[in-house]
Amino acid sequence: GLGPITVVPFGVDVARFSPMPRMDSEELVIGTVKTLAPTYGIDSLLQAFKNLVDRQPDRRMRLRIVGDGTQAGELKRLAGQLGIQEATDFIGVVPHASVPDELRKLDVYVALSRSESFGVAVIEASACGLPVVVSNVGGLPDVVEQGVTGFIVPPEDPAAAADALERLLASKELRERMG
Repeated sequence: GLGPITVVPFGVDVARFSPMPRMDSEELVIGTVKTLAPTYGIDSLLQAFKNLVDRQPDRRMRLRIVGDGTQAGELKRLAGQLGIQEATDFIGVVPHASVPDELRKLDVYVALSRSESFGVAVIEASACGLPVVVSNVGGLPDVVEQGVTGFIVPPEDPAAAADALERLLASKELRERMG
């Protein structure tokens, strides 16, 4: 049912950023919509995903990275070095109008930034009904209720992020409740 309404200062267009029923698929999709720059910790996300794949080699999982930036080449190489390039999709930049559609392709939204002013992307993901895993920096912890709408983990700690992801992947019920 509908829980209490939370007013967010930034204002997200919930008509556009709204949950859509996900096709029931065996494959779980983890992702982010971010500029590919060191500050956003996409490298930590790749490491966390690798960690997860090593723990659950039989699980069908994909990593979707939406965005472009100075670090794109380096991150693609890192995915190759980690041996996760087959399961990782680098989508490139999409117009902001397409962000809700991109978010709806995900089961879990991740933002492992090293610094972040305000977590508007995380609010957008939450509005789309996604559970989130974020690093404990800047405005990110302000927009996530720990254990309720997502998990807050230390920055640059891929293992902690993988732990949180593992908990979310283990339970569809938990993902739906947090989303």
